[in-house]
Parts: sequence; C-alpha cells; structure tokens
Amino acid sequence: MKNIKPALLALVLIICILLPSCSLPFTVKSGKSAVLNIGVNKINGGFNPFFEGEEIDSAIMTQMFETVQRRGDENRFENLCGSITYEFLDGGKVKYTVSIDDGIMFSDGTYATIDDVIFYYYVLADATYDGRFGDWYLNDIQGLKAFYYDDKNYEKKLAEIEEQTEDKAEREKKIKDYIKKNYSDGISVSEISGIKKINDRECTVTFNSVNINAVSQINPLIVSKAAYGAGYVKGKAGIIKENAEIPVGSGPYKYKSYNSNSGELTMEVNENYHNGKPGFDALRFIDLSAKKLDCVKAAVNGTVDICETAADAGTLNALSVPGLRTAVTDAPYYTSVVFNCEKVDENMRKGVMSLSNWTGELKTEYDGCFTALYRPLSARFGEYPSDIKEPFYPVGSKQARAFFEQNGCKKSGEKLLDSEGNAVSYIMCCLSDGKDVLSKAANTFVAALKSEGIELKLKFADEKEYSDSLKKRSADMWCGPVYDGITCDKYEYYHTGGRLNYSRVTDPVLDSLLEEIRTSTDYSERCSLTSSMLNAVMSAAAELPLYQLKTVTVYNTGVIDESSVPADADSQGCRYIIPELRPAEK
Repeated sequence: MKNIKPALLALVLIICILLPSCSLPFTVKSGKSAVLNIGVNKINGGFNPFFEGEEIDSAIMTQMFETVQRRGDENRFENLCGSITYEFLDGGKVKYTVSIDDGIMFSDGTYATIDDVIFYYYVLADATYDGRFGDWYLNDIQGLKAFYYDDKNYEKKLAEIEEQTEDKAEREKKIKDYIKKNYSDGISVSEISGIKKINDRECTVTFNSVNINAVSQINPLIVSKAAYGAGYVKGKAGIIKENAEIPVGSGPYKYKSYNSNSGELTMEVNENYHNGKPGFDALRFIDLSAKKLDCVKAAVNGTVDICETAADAGTLNALSVPGLRTAVTDAPYYTSVVFNCEKVDENMRKGVMSLSNWTGELKTEYDGCFTALYRPLSARFGEYPSDIKEPFYPVGSKQARAFFEQNGCKKSGEKLLDSEGNAVSYIMCCLSDGKDVLSKAANTFVAALKSEGIELKLKFADEKEYSDSLKKRSADMWCGPVYDGITCDKYEYYHTGGRLNYSRVTDPVLDSLLEEIRTSTDYSERCSLTSSMLNAVMSAAAELPLYQLKTVTVYNTGVIDESSVPADADSQGCRYIIPELRPAEK
C-alpha cells in the first residue's frame, strides 16, 4: 500500500490562475441529450477495475463501478448498494456478512449476484494478481494466506526462509520462488475457508481477529464475474487484464468512448442501473492536463461544468462569478513534519516544535482555506479530537531554549552548540518545488531555528526523491503530505513494527494504544483511545502536524439545476453527487 499517491499530490502542486470577473457561457444544448462536462487532473486510459492506473480520477471509476458501502461524514462507512454487518465468534474471531441489494444489474444487462463479489475476493487473493489491491492477502481472513501461498503449511515454510535468509531482497526472492513453485505444480488450496456463500445475495467473511479496518478491506466493487473472469483460473490473473476491453460496470453510467489524443472520456447512462436513471444523459470527462488548462480557467470559460482543485483565497475569488457555485471541504491529506527519532534527540525535537510558528505564512493566501492541526490525524475523521485548539507544545523561544538546555546545548555567539561542542545543524527534506505553500511554511522553520542558533538546510524534492529519502531515512526531518488512511488506525505509522514508521518512534505505551485502537469496535471508546494515542505521539515528539488544506468543488449552475446540488460539500468530493445532478432548464 503506497503512502504517496500522484493523483492526490497534484492537488498540492496546482497553481491557480486569477481571472477577472465574467459571466459564464450557457452550454446546455436544447434537445434530448444533456451532457455534463467534468474536469479531472489526468486520464491515463485503462478502465479495468482490477488494474486501473493510479492516475485515474476516482470520480471516473465511481460512475462505472459501485461498492457495497461508501465513505460518508467523518469518513465513516454507510450503505450504498448493500450492507456489511458483523458478529463476534468464539476465540476472538469476527464473522462479517456482506449483502448486496436485489435488482443490481450490470451494464450488459445481466444481474449481479454474490458470486460476483466472491469472484472479486478470489482474484485479489491470487498471488499472480499484480493490480492496485495486490496487498489484499495481508488481511487476517481465515484461510486467506493459505490460498495465497497455495500451501496450508505456509507458516512453517516462511519461518524457514526467514531463519535462513538475512538479506531482505534475497528473502523476498525466495518467497516469490516458493509461490511460483506451488502454483506451477498444481493447485493445492482452491478455497478460502473463511469466505462462504449463504445465498445469491449474501456471503460471510470470517476474520481471525478484530480489526477496525476489516469493513474497508472487504468492501467489494460490484464487478461482473462473467465479463472479467472468462477463462480465469487461480494462477492466471493476467487473463483478467485482457477481459472486458469495454468496461462492464454496476454504476449509474457506462463507458462509451475514450480519445487519448483529445483527452476526453465519454459515458452514457447505464439503462440497467438499479437506482434509477441519473439526471444527465451523458458525462464527458476532460483531461485538464491534456488541454493545458487548470480547474479555475476551465470552469470560468465554460469548458467544464464540474471540477475540483486546491482551495485558496485567489482561487475562491476567481470562482466568484455569476453562474458558478462552490463547495469547500477538507482535502484528503494533511501536511506534517516527521522527525527522524534516531538522528534528532527527543528534547531537540520538542524544542523545534516549540519554534513552529508557521501559520502566518498561510494567512494571506489560505485564510479560511486550511485547518490548523494540533494532532497528527486528518480532520476528516470523526475520531480527530476537535476540541483541541492549541499546539501540544506552546510556541515560544523560552520554551524551546529550555528543551535545548535539557539536552546539554549552549549558545555560543550566533550558534547553538550541542553537549560535545558541535554546531547544531539539521536537514529537512520537503516534498515541494520550492515555490508552494509548503515551502513557505518550511522556510519559517529555517528562520525560527536560525534565531536560536540552529542551521536548518532545506532540500526540496519531487515525489520519488521524497519517498526514497523516507525509506532510506537520509534526512533529519521530512515535511510533506500524509494521506488519509481507510480508518483512524495509525498502527503502521507509529507502532514499533509499523511498515510506515519512518520516524522510528518506539514507545511501549504508544504501541499498546495502537493495538487497542485496531480492535476497538465501540466508536466512543475508539475516540478516547485515539485521543490518548495522538497525545502519546506528541509526547514522544515524533511528528508535528501543520495544516490540512481544503478542496473546492465548483459547479456551473447555467448547466446544472442548482436545486440538485447538495447544500453542503461531500467529504468525498463530487463523485457521489454526479448521478443526482439534473440539467438546468433553458
């Protein structure tokens, strides 16, 4: 599972163009066909739901394929075209019942059944599947790993490889060779014991343990087994890449055509859609990068009727023209400073945090367009302690100096010397082009630390360089986006054994809280545990959250009936709003 996604990163790097106030052209044509033009950052083509590229805008796939549940307010799941319920079993196991609604039809006119859902699970569990859900086998579903490795005694074999091989790359190669051998000499494990069909509308999925991520892990796309599974058997997942060249979906719209030269994708109404006919007869998705347009210009000149972009004062001002309506919501990521706990001592980290008076850099351009965070969790989650309004470490030079002195540091002239008499100097790697809001915030740290005699060197990096620096831990601090997870679970980020614990924070109390949160099914209890966990992260001074920018969605009310646009912004943007929109009358 990747931490940094290019499609979301584009929001951070957009430079919005200010335009004079003007009236919008009226683009709805009279006649039978009403077309809604939707601007997206990029379309790379390839609409197979198992293998779609990361650059595909989520609004595109949501129109063609539905999931059983969707994320709603506070990033909590709600029913979309079915339900997921659970019950506790003996031995700490949990059985989930996944149900789909009656009457769901695919765009080819065939009905969906629970067999389509089970097919979806089995493809993700196939070791030869290399699509974007390729880490699904890591879930704690009963019998899942035995199916994936095609060996009921996989634990013994993996333990042998672990014991015999110290080098990580060599170990991974041996595991791949082990899987390849198992698949090539005939299939030994053909079923996932924890997945059982109940009837044509229901199946159960049994987890070996309680995990708050379970619902999101088994929330399936409703895809056609007949269309995508033709000729597929375990060990041959590559066949699915070749199937259904024209997407067969369960969503409100269906694929019609895609022109890679013009960067335009057209969809038409799925006449078999179970939830009734959507408002517009056709959708045209427009690749703004191919048109060399940004969202603001495209919306103001009438090229698109809907688009989303990062919100700032200039953008909102440019969109404040007759015929446009805007909706602002928190972006699906926040910006944070992550400390390398093995290179920067704890008291030094606390001192740096006490100098983090960066908010002034956002006031002019982003006033009203960002949320100042005081705990390292997206404000979109209901578990975020919204009653916290002040930094964990009070900002001020006096507090900072006290922490530095506790670490044995002394000021000598204009430099701060550590206990061994060396000048204190750090490197901060920033995911930035050196011109955006993040770079401005980072430069406030440079000035603040300089005032206390600390040299802070900024290294601006692109996504690959930034990711490499995190993995190699080549910097003292990193400043960049942290994207929303599927739940408030931060185990991978802060637990001693977490895969994304780049700070290398190690704290037994924190570890315990992270483990409790993963198994907490009571929402109120989870909120309390999350608050304690976030305080523990701050006490360890592992990460300093800065801000969460906002995203603006703009609607052309000359084309869209304004009464069909929700009064409040959807936390997931326009993707679920699109089918409800209706054409404006002439």
